[in-house]
Amino acid sequence: MDRDAPQPLTTEEAKARLRVAAQRASPVAWMQQRPWSSLATAAVLGFVVSRLRLPLTRGVIVARWFGPMVMGMAVRRLFNKGQP
Repeated sequence: MDRDAPQPLTTEEAKARLRVAAQRASPVAWMQQRPWSSLATAAVLGFVVSRLRLPLTRGVIVARWFGPMVMGMAVRRLFNKGQP
């Protein structure tokens, strides 16, 4: 049951493996694999956050502006998988 020792990777092979691992670890990859689950999760979280009673601070105002923009980008990215 002697096994050959694994050969060390070249620099280019290691970089390629690292790029693939980084793409799989991103939330975009998860959203592309489960578009309906991610859309439902975003809708529920958006509803919950919108129902919170928070004082109107600068952070809340920015979140109200920034949140829909990020969701729009995520939805466009989900439905335009191969296109930029």
